[in-house]
Amino acid sequence: MEETDKTISKNALKKELKNKKREEERRQKEEEKARQAAAKASTEVQKSATAADDEDMDPTQYYENRLKYLDAQKGEGKNMYPHKFFVTLSIPEYIDKYGELSNGEHLEDVSVSLSGRIMSKRSSSSKLFFYDLHGLGAKVQVMADASKSGFNEVEFSKLHSSVKRGDIVGVTGFPAALVSMDMHTCRKRRIKSRK
Repeated sequence: MEETDKTISKNALKKELKNKKREEERRQKEEEKARQAAAKASTEVQKSATAADDEDMDPTQYYENRLKYLDAQKGEGKNMYPHKFFVTLSIPEYIDKYGELSNGEHLEDVSVSLSGRIMSKRSSSSKLFFYDLHGLGAKVQVMADASKSGFNEVEFSKLHSSVKRGDIVGVTGFPAALVSMDMHTCRKRRIKSRK
């Protein structure tokens, strides 16, 4: 009787090996799914942590998060500090030259390059961002519109998600005037970003 239990037909042995192989593949797929789900959850946590409102964040924590981000970008081989950006006007010169634009007027045939420090960042949607750009004691509002940027939606979103308050940036675009809801200022100047 023991003799018959130990002897397995060749077909039964093949079937058993095939079942073991299928079970091992199934187990590996489940482990891979679990790893991917964990990785996705950790990326979502990181995104939500970095997307947290910068205004509410402790300055020390903001600084540490920004340093970690810059180190990660450097590790990927990206140059976060390009060598040069050619500026056509300073912010005060821009305000003097284009300060008399009437509400809603756009000079799309004129290209202007400015640089300064971002002191405020707001988003109206995933395709429209507003920045307050400060330099030499003056401020302009930069409006970055995905439809006028020349980027596809993914590139545009990736670019603007990496820009934070305190960054020194260069923007190229055209002068325009916008009616502001701010009671202290009747108009604000903007340049649509075409990075």
